[in-house]
Amino acid sequence: MAPYVQQLKEYFAGTRRSFTVPIDYSSFGTPFQNQVVKMIENIPYGTTISYNDLASAINGSTSVRTVAHAVALNPSLIFIPSHRVILASDKVGSYRMGEKEKQRLIKLEEGYLNAID
Repeated sequence: MAPYVQQLKEYFAGTRRSFTVPIDYSSFGTPFQNQVVKMIENIPYGTTISYNDLASAINGSTSVRTVAHAVALNPSLIFIPSHRVILASDKVGSYRMGEKEKQRLIKLEEGYLNAID
């Protein structure tokens, strides 16, 4: 558990942009849900993508609602950054930990990127 805690501390301090701890994907449900989670892992630190764009990147015929449901089921928040998936209107949208927390995580990442640039 120590590496997970350490990496979270580093993330919140702004010194870590990605995680290297192992994640058990066996609890993630269907193969489609696994595919969505793996796409979320590739969203760069400090950036966001809409549910629409994520659905298009996975498979143009996949419904946005299906993708949003898979994002909502992410059991490993922050390590798999589902907070980076937002509405097409640039609003943050729902988040299991609350919209305010989602907005805070997005601003945290943007703030550290802007401090470096």
